[in-house]
Amino acid sequence: MKKLGIIFKREYLSRVKNKSFIIMTLLTPLIFVGFYAAVVAIAVFSGDSDGYNTIFYKDDNAILSSKVNGDTLDNFIFIQTDKVMSNDEIALNESAAFMHITDKNYEKIDSLEFISKQSPSISKIQQLKRYLEDDIFSKNLLTYNISNEQLEKLRPQININTMEASQGGELKNSSSGIKSGIGMAMAFIIYIFIFIYGSMVMRSTVEEKTNRIVEVIISSVKPFQLMLGKILGVAAVGLTQFVLWIVLATGLITAITFFVGLSSSDIAAASAAMPQSGAAPEVGNAFQGEMANMLSSFMALPFAKIIVVFLSFFVGGYLLYSSMFAAIGSAVSQESDTQQFMFPVSMPLIFGFIIAQSAVFNDPHGMVAKIFSFIPFTSPIVMAVRAPFQVSWLEIFISLAILIVTFIFMVWLSARIYRVGILMYGKKPKWRDFAKWIVRKN
Repeated sequence: MKKLGIIFKREYLSRVKNKSFIIMTLLTPLIFVGFYAAVVAIAVFSGDSDGYNTIFYKDDNAILSSKVNGDTLDNFIFIQTDKVMSNDEIALNESAAFMHITDKNYEKIDSLEFISKQSPSISKIQQLKRYLEDDIFSKNLLTYNISNEQLEKLRPQININTMEASQGGELKNSSSGIKSGIGMAMAFIIYIFIFIYGSMVMRSTVEEKTNRIVEVIISSVKPFQLMLGKILGVAAVGLTQFVLWIVLATGLITAITFFVGLSSSDIAAASAAMPQSGAAPEVGNAFQGEMANMLSSFMALPFAKIIVVFLSFFVGGYLLYSSMFAAIGSAVSQESDTQQFMFPVSMPLIFGFIIAQSAVFNDPHGMVAKIFSFIPFTSPIVMAVRAPFQVSWLEIFISLAILIVTFIFMVWLSARIYRVGILMYGKKPKWRDFAKWIVRKN
């Protein structure tokens, strides 16, 4: 046990004190927050690059209503004209575009031409299309003496409030969207953690083997102790880095959101959209009600269960796969040789994502979701996605117990490969070599 502690301490401190570790630990949150800030900046400052601010249109058969003339849409205005603008006029006038409607049948507009010097964006075309459809639709309603107000009265508004019943007769708000989002976020973090730090164990093993340092180490330490100490040491490094990332990223994002996302203009705009504006109080009340329901659904999540599942399967999944990665690293002499073994080993983890996106989202309590929650090679992903959906503690403990037992078995199995493969040089291993090393006595 003392030797295992020494190896653990060596693996942990040698990486934590490394300059690249310190730089990446500090730099990664900055990159992430920079990406976040860039998205915010693009959303806030991006504008229309189209050069025109006026759309002249000729409506040969009065398909459009009279209110279109002089109306504004986004950053341009509609002006009706009686003449057809020539191509030269349009090419010379960057601030204007021309729209020509020759259709006679208002049920299908298929000959509309939109001409401008610069090609409009897809979003601008879709926006214009929706505007014209709404205008023609409203005009058609008036033809049949039907107003928009009458039509809206016939359109029902349905809001489904999903509730969860618990023992004791208590009801809690529920939101499948929030649960799915949280579950997939946890699964993605576990997936990334396993690959990043599992690969770190593998690269460390390959490096020690290439430098022949391992020949000196195993003269005083058993291969099993060396492998387990390496796995636990790198796990501690990963947890340290992960916690620091969360703390730094949260602080930076909070600061950016405060200075950029919550400016005085945004607050004013949000205030103007509230029911007291008088324009449409029912819209504001509906929005407030929806936000209140989302907040209530979020607060009703089983946070204790979610945290337990995340941490347990976070660590358990890493330990399981890192033991296999360590065995692969011990068997090869160059890092490039690991690719042929990495893909088959990581396939169950990738398959877990497929199961999570299909079976779990469609039926989180179905038989398929339960089966893959108990298979240890997919359970870290599948159980993380299922955790917000009120999975029973019994299922969680059974799945975790299977994962732990499988990890212990895989450590023993990988150690038998490790003890032979760590001293093998010059030969590219094959899968049958792994089988031989496992059953080999000495």
